[in-house]
Amino acid sequence: MKRLTLIRHAKSSWEDHDLSDFERPLSPRGIKATPKMAQYLLSENLLPDLVFCSPARRTKETYSRLQRVIASDVDVNYDRSIYSAGMGEGILNLLKTMDPTEDHIWVVGHNPAMQELSLGLVKWAEDQAQTRARILRKFSTAGVCSMTFDADSWTNIGFSKGQITHFMTPKMLDK
Repeated sequence: MKRLTLIRHAKSSWEDHDLSDFERPLSPRGIKATPKMAQYLLSENLLPDLVFCSPARRTKETYSRLQRVIASDVDVNYDRSIYSAGMGEGILNLLKTMDPTEDHIWVVGHNPAMQELSLGLVKWAEDQAQTRARILRKFSTAGVCSMTFDADSWTNIGFSKGQITHFMTPKMLDK
């Protein structure tokens, strides 16, 4: 069984208009959200074997703040293709090259890729309509979507093959 957890970067700051999109840091709201989401990941035992992270400042800061709470010492690959992943197909191709010994991979990235992969990789059941609608409406900053694949190799994952196990946002945790 393979598990993929998609994490959208926490809320970023638009305060300094001189910074490029790539260099935008987390906002105070994003800084506040990451420990809550890290606690959620820890409590649900969603700890990775390997992490792929966009090298953009806001994704690196998001992962760094998550890692402080989960205290997991795993390899992190900063891959520029995750920053420019578009609808996420490049991320899927990257995952398919992974060693089969890696059972749980996190991808810390951006929308629309996190949202599109969450919607496209899951084989949605009728009783999951509300979760699907929530993701379709908005994959919030610092949102987490985790899914499993009945596969022994990453080459066997693909569209409509996953089973969603978790979807959480900071606002959902606050309720």
